[in-house]
Amino acid sequence: MVDPAQLSYDILANAAALSVPGLLWAFLYLVAWEDGPFSESLGLGRRAFWLLLPGAVLASFAVLPFALISNDVLAVSFGGAVFPLLVGLLAVRRYTGRARAFLGRLFVLIAVESGVGLFLVLPVSAPLAEGLARALGGDVAAATTLLVLPIAVLVPAVAYGLYGRPPAGSPGTVADGPALAFLLVLLSGVLYTTFAASSAIPGVGITEPFPFYLLPPIGAGVLAAFFAPRVFPGREGFALPLVYLATTVGVLIGADLLRQPPLYGNGPPGLYSIGGAGVLDLVYLSGLLALASAYATHRLLGHSRAPLGTAAPAFGVSPGAQLARAFRAGVDGHLPESLDASARAARSAADRTRLLLDVPPAPPDRPWEGLKVPGWVVSDQASLDAIARTPTADGREGFRAWLTARALVRGAEVMADGRFGTLRLRTLGFLLDLAIVGVPALAIWAGIVLATPGDLSDVLSSLAFNGAIYGFIALAFLYRAVSEAWTGTSPGKRVFHLEVRDRTLGRIGLLTALVRNASILPVLTVLGLGGALVVAFGAKWGTFGSVTVDGIALPGAAFALAGVVAFVVAGVALLGTFGALVIHLSADRQRIGDRWAGTWVVRDRPPTGPVPRTPPVPPPPATPASGAGPSG
Repeated sequence: MVDPAQLSYDILANAAALSVPGLLWAFLYLVAWEDGPFSESLGLGRRAFWLLLPGAVLASFAVLPFALISNDVLAVSFGGAVFPLLVGLLAVRRYTGRARAFLGRLFVLIAVESGVGLFLVLPVSAPLAEGLARALGGDVAAATTLLVLPIAVLVPAVAYGLYGRPPAGSPGTVADGPALAFLLVLLSGVLYTTFAASSAIPGVGITEPFPFYLLPPIGAGVLAAFFAPRVFPGREGFALPLVYLATTVGVLIGADLLRQPPLYGNGPPGLYSIGGAGVLDLVYLSGLLALASAYATHRLLGHSRAPLGTAAPAFGVSPGAQLARAFRAGVDGHLPESLDASARAARSAADRTRLLLDVPPAPPDRPWEGLKVPGWVVSDQASLDAIARTPTADGREGFRAWLTARALVRGAEVMADGRFGTLRLRTLGFLLDLAIVGVPALAIWAGIVLATPGDLSDVLSSLAFNGAIYGFIALAFLYRAVSEAWTGTSPGKRVFHLEVRDRTLGRIGLLTALVRNASILPVLTVLGLGGALVVAFGAKWGTFGSVTVDGIALPGAAFALAGVVAFVVAGVALLGTFGALVIHLSADRQRIGDRWAGTWVVRDRPPTGPVPRTPPVPPPPATPASGAGPSG
């Protein structure tokens, strides 16, 4: 007989599991694009979107092993845990008066809370739990849950007691004491409720039933937005990145850290990954749930959505994008808007070229001054500016203005093209970087394969071999991202005098570097999986049987090795061709990751000598109309 209550529960649970991730991704996209200035100022704008969604999906195989426990290996997933944590930390640190001191204190207090909590759930503390269970007449599991409660209450109180209310820093920052205490209150609440509702199932992992996994992050988001005016008067928006970080860390400790110990050593060796479910993991989803509920409450309470503090560097709008806007506006019949966008596109192109060629700034009314351009360029810019100030209703005149702007933009692109890194140099730099991280990886894979007894199946099921594959993908990604964030380039690029810069030619930060290199993860994945398999097949050549083709026995190793090599070559060729095509078609020589992050790969100094190509000859220039003419 069907139980209606159980059937309803199952339907709701499945509907939530299927719909919540998609709804959260849609929310993240809408906030990053539709509420751009506010979200960018919070550190949760477009770069965060690119890293948290496509970047996290592409990082499915980027898992970094970092601890050996009994016969098991503990690892952390980049997409499911590292990316959410870094986004939260980088966002929160922007609003504190002393970011380094604030984060240092935060890490110490989190380490104390998680360390004591871990001690209380380990077998060494079983007598405490058993004694409490006897005293309360309950079971040991409930007593263990109760033991964790005091530490979850004491740590936030200690934080506020130690640091009090120091004076606020410069405008746009918040006082460290209240922010730290408030963050730890939210974190501890999520930690404890998650720990109480979750359980460890051998062979499955950490689970939390519906609807309990929804309640802690949603509750934390609502409370954060509700109390924000009392804790951060005038800067209520700070509660959004704060609750995102607090919830992500709280779920990570309450579920993965405190619930995983029972899984270790109870079966065959395994690789246990924090955030291992990637974009479907609770560590990943809970922070977004808290952010969404906090944002909704923030809106309902009527809090300000003005940009908070010093806004993060904006992407800016490229001259090509401005031309596209001008064309769409003209097609839609908005001629004044189209004319204005055309004139701004040409001016923006001049400014971009001046920046890339290191030419001193020009007066506002003469954007092309100092650039080696024909006289008609200056005249056409003046005509565009004039017609934008006295717009016409003549559609033909608007189209001629757009054609003129397009010619100026293309001419500026030709002039500045020599500053960008060529496809050849970028490819050579990538290959050199790949050799730096790939040669040691090959040696490690070969050592593991040769040290593993048995045939190929034993190697493929080896925990060390699989950990080395995932670790290569993760470390190769970190090598690129960290070197670009710290030095502005990578060792391979430096050899060829290439640098990674934002669209103001400034140095990029860690978030930008992570976003930029997320698009490289598919290539690293193909090389990691395929390269390791090539080594394994080559070393275990003699363990293969034969393959019969038309009655002829052929060595199976040859077929297996050929198949893996074909996979690697085809995968790298396909991804490389796509990347090269994107770079070739981009006026700024950007690949997908550069477009996500808003970065350029440029030579370390402007080119010298004459420009090898000349700007194209423009169409007849647009002229200011004295009156309205027929539309066309």
